[in-house]
Amino acid sequence: MSTTRRGIFMHIRDVIRRNPILLPVAFVAALSTVLIGESSYWQSTRVLDQLIALRSGKSSLQELRTAALDSQADIHRTLLLNRLGAGALSAAGLVVLFMYLRQGLALEQEKERVKQELQRVVQIERERLEVEVALRTAQLVKLTHHIETAREEERARLARDLHDEMGALLISAKLDAARIKPRLIESAPEAVERLAHLVDMLNKGIALKHNIIENLRPSSLSNLGLAVTLDILVHDFAERSGIKVHCALSVVQLEPAAELVVYRVVQEAVTNISKYAKATNLWVDLVSSDGLVELTVRDDGVGFDTSSPSTSAYGLLGMRFRVEAEHGTLVVTAAPGQGTTIQVRLPERVIES
Repeated sequence: MSTTRRGIFMHIRDVIRRNPILLPVAFVAALSTVLIGESSYWQSTRVLDQLIALRSGKSSLQELRTAALDSQADIHRTLLLNRLGAGALSAAGLVVLFMYLRQGLALEQEKERVKQELQRVVQIERERLEVEVALRTAQLVKLTHHIETAREEERARLARDLHDEMGALLISAKLDAARIKPRLIESAPEAVERLAHLVDMLNKGIALKHNIIENLRPSSLSNLGLAVTLDILVHDFAERSGIKVHCALSVVQLEPAAELVVYRVVQEAVTNISKYAKATNLWVDLVSSDGLVELTVRDDGVGFDTSSPSTSAYGLLGMRFRVEAEHGTLVVTAAPGQGTTIQVRLPERVIES
C-alpha cells in the first residue's frame, strides 16, 4: 500500500512539475470549496440557534423577525459568496482543462515535428545511399569493362603468339617429317611406322592449337559473322554433351565489342548448362527489332533459385557487368525444376549511309 501511495504521490509531483500553474489553480479550487462549505455551515447554525431560542421562550417572534431581516443581508452575502466560489471553481476547472488540452496539442505537435524530422533525415540518408550505390555501380561497370578489355587484348595476343610462333614450329616439324619419310623408306623401313605416329601427333597438336586459338579469340567472329560463329559454338557443344540444340539465329548488326560480349555470354551459358543444368534441350535465338538486338538462351534443366547464392552466380554477375558495359541489359529468369532463361538486349549498330 505504501508503495502505491508513494507512486501516486510521485506521479502527482511530476504532473505539477511539468505544469506549475496547476498548483495555484488547485489552491483556488480548494479555498473556494472551503469558503462555500464554511459560509453554508455558519448560516445553518445561526438559523438553528434562533429556532431553539424561540421554542425555549428566550426570544419572541418579533425578535426572530427582526433577526431574520438582519440576517437577510447575510444570506445574500452568503449566496454571493457561494456563487463566487462556484465561479472560481468553474474557472479553475476551465483553466485546468485548457492547460491539459494545450499540453496535449503541444505534445502532438512535437511528436509530428519529430516524426517529420526523422522522415526527412531518413530520406536524405536514403538519397545519399542511392547516389553512392549508383556511383559505385558505375565505377564497377567501368572497372569490369576495363578488365574485360584487358583480358580480351591479352587473349588476342596469346592467340597471335600461338598462331605465329607455335603454329610455325608445328608446321616446320611436320614438313621436316615429310622430307625424312622417303629416306627412311629406303634406309630404315622399321622407322616409318614411328614417323607416321609422329606426324599424327603433330596433326593433333596443330588441331589442339587451333582449338585453343578459337577459344581465346574466335577468328570466325570477324571472318564469318556472329550468327555463324554462334551456330558453330552451339553445335560443337551439342556434339560434346549430347544435348539437343534448337537455333534461330538471324544476321544482326552490332559493334565488334558487343559481338564479342554476345559470344562470351553464350559461351558462359553453355558451360553452366554442361556443369549444372542437367538439361536435354537448348534453345538459342538471336533477333533484332526496333534498334535492339535480343539474344535468348533457354534450357529445360533443373533451374535454380535466383534469390539464393550459387556457384554459377558469379558467372552470371560477370555476364551482367559485361553487357551493361556495352550499354545493354541482361535478365535471368529461373526457378527450381523449370529451367533457366537468359535474355540479353544490346543497342544495334547504326550503319551510316
